[in-house]
Order: sequence, then structure tokens, then C-alpha cells
Amino acid sequence: MQTGPNTDSTLVTRALGPYNRKPDDVETACMVDDLLRQGEELLARVAGYEAAAAALGDWHRLTAEGPTDMPLGNWNHARALARAIRTFHRVLGEQ
Repeated sequence: MQTGPNTDSTLVTRALGPYNRKPDDVETACMVDDLLRQGEELLARVAGYEAAAAALGDWHRLTAEGPTDMPLGNWNHARALARAIRTFHRVLGEQ
């Protein structure tokens, strides 16, 4: 996947869309992979910012624990990853 400000924003927006627009399980799994890749690319850039501390904690918990084994578990996991990435972008945008 090609990343950049526009593609990153599109992915986050898609992941945070309403539940009635939830993609199928295969697309959700691909979305999680893309979100993980995107977040990993941002980690080093946000690591030193206090404003990113909570999102970094969430990111580390989410990546260590993975999605829950429940219906919508992977979809909710994607949404949580997207919220952390959105915060990373907001912190970087403030700098």
C-alpha cells in the first residue's frame, strides 16, 4: 500500500466509518494490516511527544494483545488502531 497524508487519512476515515458501512471480514483483515503498517511508520516520529503518550500506550496494548475473539472483534480492533493513528497525525500536525 502506498502511504502519505491523503491515503493515511482515507484509511483512518474508512476504519472509523459507521457500523452500517463495515467491510467484510477479508477487507477488515486487510485494513488492519494496512493500519498496523501505517502506525509502525509513525511510531518513531511521535515517540518523544507527551501529547502522544496515551495513544502510544493504546497502540502498544493493541499490537501486543490483538483483536478480541468476539463478533466484530477485528473490526473494533481496526477502529481502535485508527483512533491511535488519528492522534499520531494530530500530534505531528501540531509540531
